[in-house]
Amino acid sequence: MSFLDQPWCPTGVQVTVLQARGLRAKGKGGTNDAYALMQVGKDTYQTSVVEKSVAPVWKEEAAFELPQHGPGGDKAALHVHVRHRALVGPDKLLGQAVINLLLLSEDKTRQKTE
Repeated sequence: MSFLDQPWCPTGVQVTVLQARGLRAKGKGGTNDAYALMQVGKDTYQTSVVEKSVAPVWKEEAAFELPQHGPGGDKAALHVHVRHRALVGPDKLLGQAVINLLLLSEDKTRQKTE
């Protein structure tokens, strides 16, 4: 098998967290002090906190190494959790998503910037 016959296998990903929509209000006054926590493998990134918002906008970037994946190995997934920063007690979950990054790289109908 030559180098050209091998399938393309990404080793890293750059993620931009733009905004969150449709969040439930968990804070006082019907708003949130929201931040996003992203994780790929063991690597994590936390955005800044957007105070008093129900539709926070971050526009923050993070780069992650993709875990090695092979037959029977873990698939690379981006986990995103949006939380409300609580001044007392644990932070409250506002929403979450899991995105399979390998499926995105294989999807030829999407542009690479989507």
